[in-house]
Amino acid sequence: QVFASSVMAAWHQSPFAGYSVEWSPFHPRRLCIGASQYFGIVGNGKLFVCQAPEISPGGPSVPLQTLAEFDTNESIWDSAWSEENENIVFVAVGDGTVKVFDVAKPGPPLMNLAGHTAECGSVANNMTFKNLIVSASWDNSVRIWDVAVGQCNQTHQSHKQVAYCARWAPQTPTLCASVAGDGMLNVYDINVPTPVQTIQAHQGEILSMDFNKYNEFIVATGSVDRSIRLWDRRNPAQPIMQLFGHGLAVRRIKCHPFHGDQLVSGSYDMSVVVWDIQSGTVLRRFDHHTEFVHGLDLNLFEENLLATTAWDRSTCVWNCSTGPPPPNPLPRVPGGAATRAQ
Repeated sequence: QVFASSVMAAWHQSPFAGYSVEWSPFHPRRLCIGASQYFGIVGNGKLFVCQAPEISPGGPSVPLQTLAEFDTNESIWDSAWSEENENIVFVAVGDGTVKVFDVAKPGPPLMNLAGHTAECGSVANNMTFKNLIVSASWDNSVRIWDVAVGQCNQTHQSHKQVAYCARWAPQTPTLCASVAGDGMLNVYDINVPTPVQTIQAHQGEILSMDFNKYNEFIVATGSVDRSIRLWDRRNPAQPIMQLFGHGLAVRRIKCHPFHGDQLVSGSYDMSVVVWDIQSGTVLRRFDHHTEFVHGLDLNLFEENLLATTAWDRSTCVWNCSTGPPPPNPLPRVPGGAATRAQ
């Protein structure tokens, strides 16, 4: 596939609603998209592996190059690249499993990690102990898995409602945390059977969280109360900052890998916002999607290269420091037909 010499944005359009998008930790322009038929309520899931062109200001929008596609019998709600193998992707699936795909080998998943008794909505790989992943489920539990042997090492039943998101602490590899419908932020140590810290972070449901990449004690939470809160785990009596600006629930947040004072959020108000978490101000706001924004990620190799995906069945890649992306040049396609998959 030949791209224009100057490309400002790349778009992907499919019959499936976007739920997650993640940049590869190995290949600077490779990303995976987790998507679901019929908005994830019923139907299949699909994993897309795509390649982005070089992005620079002033050019047109072009399609993302699709390298591979994989089908699942139920919705894909989250996805994560392996930190150990450049071709492995983990996906959280509506049937409660975490499935492991090798993107270089078309066909069924290499492994199905079964244990959750309801939908699995979150998955993440440990950056240091690369055999460990953490998952969060609608059965209220958080599970830590050893993918080297295909078994669950720990099950935490500390949440009283749906566990929506779980992530590893990048600077403290034995720690991970989760957020849930009970408004709690729970922190776990892989060597301890119960949570090492519990914080009542919001009164309403919390849909997303992330650890700051430059301060091991700072955690961000995004809630249906439309706010994002920053917490210092050393003094969690109250948040150190609250960010207001979304009109509906905050669905996904990511701390910036290049700037410790920035965070990016996506919301059911269909917007994507870049925040200054020191001052609590909006740096940039984007409204290029026409449905709920469910997934976003910042590239680890190129500063401010952002990927977002939404229920409008589109995914967009552009440098968010240069302004909004050019419009999607691809025609919107209707929801896809059901298929049999693994």
